[in-house]
Amino acid sequence: MAPAPKYSPQQQEEIILSAAVDCINESSLLDFTMSAVSKKAGLSMGSIYKLVQCKEDIIFALATHVFKHQCSIFRQVMAMELTTPEKMIALMLLSSTKNQVYPFDSHLECFSTNELVISRASELWTDRMIRSHEQCKHTFDQCMNNAAATGELAITENLEQIIEEINLGCWALAVGSESVKRVIQLKNISDGTDSVNAPIVTDDFMVKSLQRLLNSYPWKKSLDAAGIEKAAAELVKQGLR
Repeated sequence: MAPAPKYSPQQQEEIILSAAVDCINESSLLDFTMSAVSKKAGLSMGSIYKLVQCKEDIIFALATHVFKHQCSIFRQVMAMELTTPEKMIALMLLSSTKNQVYPFDSHLECFSTNELVISRASELWTDRMIRSHEQCKHTFDQCMNNAAATGELAITENLEQIIEEINLGCWALAVGSESVKRVIQLKNISDGTDSVNAPIVTDDFMVKSLQRLLNSYPWKKSLDAAGIEKAAAELVKQGLR
């Protein structure tokens, strides 16, 4: 028998996760098996278990890849020549396909935040996800702190608390808008006349809700309709909408 090919740990991780994606696409996040991943990867179960101990580890590993990709998009938005409120509204205006890594991204998000899945996943992968979240949070905190330091955000007291309020509020509305959109569009998606992949329009009520939230804070320049259109145009320019 020919000796097994030698791969670096990074190469093995890529091979295993690529095989897992294929297996999930062929079945589902519920139905794929570790043995199927091993067979698809062409690696022994022993090699598989060196990286992932269970299906929950694979879910966390793939979810971490998705989150890292999304955070790279967020950093790209934060670097745009926009006001801070315009950057925050741009996150809601992003095309969902630009954030997508796998066809089952939204399912991964649900599974990776499930208490049972979290409890079964190994510390290696939960720690990786936690570190990714911390790095992403730092990006937003830094953006808000810069806004405060330059006077764009006119707050001097309870700055840390206010930054947390703004970031959490914007995050909740941006993420929640995807779920709301799916519910509202259910019938149209079912009959094929609409798609959740279409980016949210600039005068959508969720955009207006986020605009009201942002404008409840003391910005040097409040977010108006022109700013929303500017944010959308910049996303188009950078291929994100």
